[in-house]
Amino acid sequence: MKASVDMNDPRILRLVLTVALPAVAGLAASAGHHAINAIFLGALGPEVLAGISLVMPLFLLVAAAGQGLGIGLATLLARHLGEGNLTAASSVAATALAATIPLGIVLSVLIYLGLPYFVGALGASDSLLAPSLDYGRLLAFGVTLGLLQAVCDFIAIAEGNSRFSMIVLIASFALNAVLDPLFIFLFKLGALGAALATILSAVAALACYTVYFIRRWGTVRVTSGLVRWQLLRPMARIGVPAAATSVVTGFGFLVLMREAAVHGGDTGVAATAIAVRLMTLGQLPILGFCLGAQSVVSHAFGSGDALRLKSVIRIMLAVTVPVALLYSVLLFVAAEPMARLFTGRPQVVDEAVAWLRALFPVFPLAAFQSVLLVMLQSRGRAGLSALVGLAPQGYLLIPLLLLLPLWMGFAGVSAAPAAAAIFAAMLGLFVARREWLAILPVETEGLLSGQSTLHS
Repeated sequence: MKASVDMNDPRILRLVLTVALPAVAGLAASAGHHAINAIFLGALGPEVLAGISLVMPLFLLVAAAGQGLGIGLATLLARHLGEGNLTAASSVAATALAATIPLGIVLSVLIYLGLPYFVGALGASDSLLAPSLDYGRLLAFGVTLGLLQAVCDFIAIAEGNSRFSMIVLIASFALNAVLDPLFIFLFKLGALGAALATILSAVAALACYTVYFIRRWGTVRVTSGLVRWQLLRPMARIGVPAAATSVVTGFGFLVLMREAAVHGGDTGVAATAIAVRLMTLGQLPILGFCLGAQSVVSHAFGSGDALRLKSVIRIMLAVTVPVALLYSVLLFVAAEPMARLFTGRPQVVDEAVAWLRALFPVFPLAAFQSVLLVMLQSRGRAGLSALVGLAPQGYLLIPLLLLLPLWMGFAGVSAAPAAAAIFAAMLGLFVARREWLAILPVETEGLLSGQSTLHS
């Protein structure tokens, strides 16, 4: 089930596409699932779609926990496999899976009990409260399943089985898309049906991974005797900083939905929910391409091949920026028919169209930023990576969300992400130019170091 890739392949474009396209497929399937799910829910009325969107910040924070645990285990697991220590690698995988269960249970209880207070604090009206609670409380029971699936994905990818992870992701999202209309419309479960479809899709994905581990399609073994709780500390050291961006993104989304409710009411929340789904549809495949290509960038940097590293970065920019710009144009031109896929209510459509057209600069600038983050992370520039990565969805976006609506009303809510993307790109250009000039071959770095020593 594993596919070996020659990271020294001189056909750089072919290499980048080989390692990046599985990640693109997986995240594109995820984005497509969220969009289709929103279309089905929008058919029940914009209030249902808006109500469900209000609870999503909580589940983004859950996803951040899974990402942190996953990145920590993947880093340690790959390191032990590189050392040839299969037992240590297996212990990392087993410990991460064992820790996921109590973590998921605690998060489920907190979400279930705290959901009414959370949605109320966002300013939800009575018409939004019912679908929020129906969807959020049932989905809370699936938190542990979702976290387990995420951890299994990270294990497979760390072992080199990214294709298996991709297949499971696509299959589970396809199943979810099939179950959604059955549960929502045929069985007339409404928002509850959407949550139930998500939970059953996670169960199916975990069944695939159960077969994966039992039949030893991967490298590591997963048994209770291999659990070593002391491994959680090094996992956390690696994973917690890596999850910070997702945590900030979740908090930024929370502020976004709060401001949409305050300045736009139920109509504004529904329009914002549509815009967020279509924003995700455009950004996740680009992010997937960059994440997939990161291994090529890291390998080139590790080998000291500056020319190869710069070639990979140029290819990433040549692919992602035009694709993102094309999506921006499509969204701008076809904003109204795309908004009508989610709802037929004229007032919501009008607000959503204005929202979508305001996003025009976001996608190409976000593509540039994603490539820059790969370059910074691959070079070990953690501080600069955090500075750039947290800007458009964190410390630049949140103040703009709080200030612009005071001046522009609801239009300020939709203008804030675009303004944050522009300011973040200006910062990114400065950092990119500085780091690009600093990329030197190993031989040159050694020469400069020697000269520095001689002059000291």
